[in-house]
Amino acid sequence: MILTPGRRVAALEDLARPGDYTGPHSVIYPDGSRRQVLFLLPVHHGADVFDRPDQASGLHGVTEPPWTFRECGDGSLEIRPSIGCGPQPYYWHGYLDEGSTWRQV
Repeated sequence: MILTPGRRVAALEDLARPGDYTGPHSVIYPDGSRRQVLFLLPVHHGADVFDRPDQASGLHGVTEPPWTFRECGDGSLEIRPSIGCGPQPYYWHGYLDEGSTWRQV
């Protein structure tokens, strides 16, 4: 298991470092409104959110549903269930935990 500190930022344009995340923000899908969290994985290597030198770099996101977002007392966000990026085997698999900690499993 790998633990990496993250940082909750106010807006998409504030995403700058590996582990940064923003949201939840409301987005409209064809089947209705959902909430979305956008993030840079803790293993991000790009120069910005649109730079993807590898598949783990660049902008990623999850929506509620199927994920659940919990606002924590310290201002951080918890996301459940786990986030699996890519087709299996995942190139990154883990959680965003309370305290803005990314936990890779």
